[in-house]
Order: sequence, then C-alpha cells, then structure tokens
Amino acid sequence: MQEINKRNARIWSMLGMRRVVGMLLGELAEADPAMMFATADVARYFGTEEFQKNYPDHYIDVGIAEQNLVGVAAGMQKEGLHVFAATYATFITARTLDQIRVNLGYGKIAVKLIGVGGGLAEGDLSATHMGLEDIADIRAIPNITILSPADATELVKMMYALMDYDKPVYLRLSGKTNIPVIYKEDYTFEIGKAICLAKGEDIGIIATGVILGTAKKIAQELEKNGISVTLIDMHTIKPLDTDILDEICTHKLVVTIEEHMKAGGLGSAIAEYYAEKEQHPLMQMFAVEDVYPNATEYEYLLEDCGLDAKTMLQKISEKYEKVGR
Repeated sequence: MQEINKRNARIWSMLGMRRVVGMLLGELAEADPAMMFATADVARYFGTEEFQKNYPDHYIDVGIAEQNLVGVAAGMQKEGLHVFAATYATFITARTLDQIRVNLGYGKIAVKLIGVGGGLAEGDLSATHMGLEDIADIRAIPNITILSPADATELVKMMYALMDYDKPVYLRLSGKTNIPVIYKEDYTFEIGKAICLAKGEDIGIIATGVILGTAKKIAQELEKNGISVTLIDMHTIKPLDTDILDEICTHKLVVTIEEHMKAGGLGSAIAEYYAEKEQHPLMQMFAVEDVYPNATEYEYLLEDCGLDAKTMLQKISEKYEKVGR
C-alpha cells in the first residue's frame, strides 16, 4: 500500500485525481487477481500506459460507448470480476442512467463507477463536459453509494476501501492538477462517516470534493473575525452521515459548498434531512445556479459561479450578521 505522508500527499496533489487512480491500478491488480479496469476511450487521461502493458488481462476499453461500458462492467462483475468503470462524470451518469438504474440500482451489481471532471474542472471543454448534474442523477437511484474525495490522499484511502466494498458506488473526482492538500498524514477513513476538521459553535460549513480547500480558507477567515466554525468533509454524499448533521443542528447557520447544480446536490440532500427535524438550523447553499456556465478556465468558472473564497466569505458574513450573534 502507498505510504500516506506529507511528501506523497504533495506529489499526488500535483498529479491530480485521475492520475492517482492510474498510479494505483497496478497495485490493486496485484492485490486482487479479479480486479478489472474498464474505460470508454479515456485511458490516456488516467496515465494507464504502464498498467495496460503490465496487466493487459486487467484492462478493457469499450470505446466511446458509455452505455455499453456500464453494461459490460455489470456483466463482468456478475461473472466474479471486481470492476472499476471510468470516464467523464457527465457521460458515466447522464448518458448511462438507464443502465445504472437497472443493473446497479435495481440489480445491486457492485460495479465501481469513476467519474472524472465532476463539477467545473472540465469547463474549457464547455458545458457538455461539466459534471454538474451527476450527484442528482445518481442520488435518486436506490442502493448506490456516492463518494467525493476532498483531495488526492482521500482518493487513495477510498480506492483501498472500495476493494472490499460489496455495493455499487459512484466515485466522483473533481479538480484538475495541483489540488489543495487537506490530508498530509494517515487518518481513519470510513465510508458513510464524515470527517470534522474543525469544531466550533456558530457556523457549520459542509463541503464535498476539492472545493473543501476553499471552504477551509473561508473557515480560517471567519475564525479571525471571532466566528467559531465547524468544518466538515462530507466525502460520502449517499448515505449521508446524519449523526454529524445532528451535532451541528444547534449552530446558528449551516453552509453547504459544492461544485454541482444547486438542485439535487449535497445541499439539497442535507436540506431534505433537516426538513423533517422538529428543529433545524438556517441554511445557506453555495452551488451552481440553474444555468450552464460558459466555457472557460476552471478558476474563472469558479468566480463566475460565485464559488470563489472572496465571494462566499462575504455572503456568509452578511448572512451571519442577519442571524445575529
């Protein structure tokens, strides 16, 4: 297994999540003779050249045929293989929704779907490649776990955990390269159990994916202004860790931050849970509004969608002032 330390965390951050997946494949194949990596003409983006050369029996490319990818993956899984099926987030969810619904949701076939470009990271390729509805699509289907790592270290922990996980999974990869490092040392990771990075009393900030790095900066600025913040890495979007949501229920404001459409995403899931509670906190959701952003570079897209640190910090501060100290 890869050693988790500050040096490796930085290297993995520079590589970006998709390359980290490619880096791990050989190790996973050595550990599990039944492991199979299937793609839809995107293997080069994962840097799998060495893996394909050294482990040809553990790799299959179905071409640009995402629906076929899910069907083939489900068939191989039923025959005893342990399949990771990967392509762009928007293609492996929206384009393949019927296959996912029938085979993974209804059939409970434990394929591990990997979607790259979750959120705005592929914005230079236009909205056709932005994974903005994927959480909503998969969250509506029963029996599928949704994971969204905050950094490359957490992705490594997830990939190891998935080797022994016997349920269907959608693993959502966000960010590009040089992503913020959240975890520099080894830590306990458990699917379905969120991680509290800071404990406060006034505002709870819940983020998923690489935008947690931005949320961390916001929390630090709020603390400088005398506002006590609980910061949560909600790496598992389904099932939600409702225990941690109950713990912050007494906070004056709960903020959710995600690279996804506001409808159907993390914020929606948390709001649905709180809506059935007798007492619940005021919520503020940061997500992509009901519009497809224009094609441009990642950082510009974050600003355009109001998901940059400066904009969110200002709005959170204003909201908190209205709530009252």
